[in-house]
Amino acid sequence: MAPADNLNIYLNTNLNTDPPVRQAVLNHDAFGKLKNKKLVLFFTYGVSLDLWERRGLLARELKLYQKLGEYFEKIYFITYGRMDGRFAAKLAADNIAVLPKKFRCPNFIYSLILSIIYWKELSGADFYKTNQMLGSWTAVIAKWLYKKKLIVRTGYSLSLFSQKTSSIKFYLSKVIEKFAGKFADIIVVASDSEKILFGNNINKVTVIPNYVDIDLFKPLENKKNISKEISLLSVGRMEPQKNLGNLLLALKGLENIKLIMVGFGSLENKLKKIVKDNNLNVEFLGNVPHNELPKYFNNADIFVLPSLYEGNPKVLLEAMACGIPVLATKVDGISATVTHLRDAFLTEIDSVSLRGGIEILLNDLALRERIGHGARQTILNCYSLDKIINLELKNY
Repeated sequence: MAPADNLNIYLNTNLNTDPPVRQAVLNHDAFGKLKNKKLVLFFTYGVSLDLWERRGLLARELKLYQKLGEYFEKIYFITYGRMDGRFAAKLAADNIAVLPKKFRCPNFIYSLILSIIYWKELSGADFYKTNQMLGSWTAVIAKWLYKKKLIVRTGYSLSLFSQKTSSIKFYLSKVIEKFAGKFADIIVVASDSEKILFGNNINKVTVIPNYVDIDLFKPLENKKNISKEISLLSVGRMEPQKNLGNLLLALKGLENIKLIMVGFGSLENKLKKIVKDNNLNVEFLGNVPHNELPKYFNNADIFVLPSLYEGNPKVLLEAMACGIPVLATKVDGISATVTHLRDAFLTEIDSVSLRGGIEILLNDLALRERIGHGARQTILNCYSLDKIINLELKNY
């Protein structure tokens, strides 16, 4: 009997009783089923590997597909970067081939014709997947032409985020979501709260949350105690969605507190003015490479995410993975991810509520430690890369 047959007998015998073995069965079956299959990933409209690198996101965004590359014969990245070919040699070792933007033209026109430009790769592939909803029409066109299975990953709710900014953007985003949902074979959302967005296509929807690299984002034994002040940390874009103005106002009058803000955005100057006008102790660090974030999480006493709305925020998961107590707002995407007082402290979005939550955590070390421990456990149980890979493999 062949070794593979022996393995199958062992795995099938233990399938119903041993969780690690169930994972082994899935992985073993996936290796056999996908080893001659090819996957095409359509990048978000206008996004490139170069952009990921400049934003410090390259390693995080690649990790999932480097792992999937162990199962597939080939994964193609169709991107909007004319210089993305420079990544090809490095990614080839992971069975990933880069298909960059071939010539200069408006991105929208390119999005309509790239299914013809890369006809050979697209016609020879077995699965298409979008990285986010924006730009999903390109994958739909490819599906029309080559009749392949299409997995539309939303990444975040395009219509929800657009609704908060512009009625025109909201209308267009609803059209895109409805169009992509109609022709998708599977729709992947990051949280249960996003399922309802797809109405008649809800039967196609599956939930796969974002993953966390639990080996990179973890509690550190030797934390750097640089100050006797309580250190709060905020990480994210300085845009209206993040509600950072209310966070700053919540700190007014609180003593022995320092807020460290990582990120940049259109509101940076306005936020700096609030800091100056209210004599707040705030340090603006700008952009920080993704692989350096763990030390900032570990050196903070509390991580604060005061957003007005979210999907399944990666930064929240990464903070939790580091075992840091999180104070966050009680909005759909966050509430679907954490449980109040078990692995996070939830408040309303206004400055008074944020201040109240901060004061409670400041004055209760035991609560901070309990929430931090619970947060790490939640990530280990639900959001590790291996767990997300197993959910991902079920789509192919």
